[in-house]
Amino acid sequence: MKKFMLLSLFVLFTAWVLVQSAGGKGPLVPVFRMTAEPQVLVQGSRGAALTVDVSFGDSEIREWVSGLSEPYPLLFIDPDWLARSPDIVKLLVEKNIPVGLLGAAGERYAKEPKLLDEGIEAFESYFGRKPLYFRTADERFPEKLTARLFELEINALGSTRRWEGGKIPKEKAGEILSVQHHRDVRTEVKEIERLRTSREFMTVEDVLFGVDVRQKSIP
Repeated sequence: MKKFMLLSLFVLFTAWVLVQSAGGKGPLVPVFRMTAEPQVLVQGSRGAALTVDVSFGDSEIREWVSGLSEPYPLLFIDPDWLARSPDIVKLLVEKNIPVGLLGAAGERYAKEPKLLDEGIEAFESYFGRKPLYFRTADERFPEKLTARLFELEINALGSTRRWEGGKIPKEKAGEILSVQHHRDVRTEVKEIERLRTSREFMTVEDVLFGVDVRQKSIP
């Protein structure tokens, strides 16, 4: 049953992409659900995707973002860090690097219902749209939070595994790797870059569905 649902979703999603992109009518609007019911995505079907959680850093992150080339990793950004880094935000927008919203620890959302809305509002103020992806800092998603994200058409994205540096992991089909760059838990930029250049990473959409979705550029 689950395989049938995923197959049906893939067909619908593919059809949606073809309709939206037919005739060169412009970029895709980056708001859609990737699941048929509230669910946390942690693995796809092929290749590997790299995601990086960012809540700390200034010059080293700016330099790294400046030198990034496609395919870009998906960056999960902390709202407070956004407020401290307007020049890096400008770079992210100019290069059209995919970004998602990085939240607090999952348990906080059960105690602070407005926390998600505040984070989304902050994200919108910088990027002019809702985030396509959301991840809690500890990758724990309470049921009510997952349901609320589904209502908002924001995809809850965890990861297959977290990497903290050291030995480059062997590639597993469909995996979503996450790396943390925080003040207290931090994988250095040079290590992130060593991982990024160690293989041909794909976009999250490509890993999940085999469909490459370009996010809307912001002038």
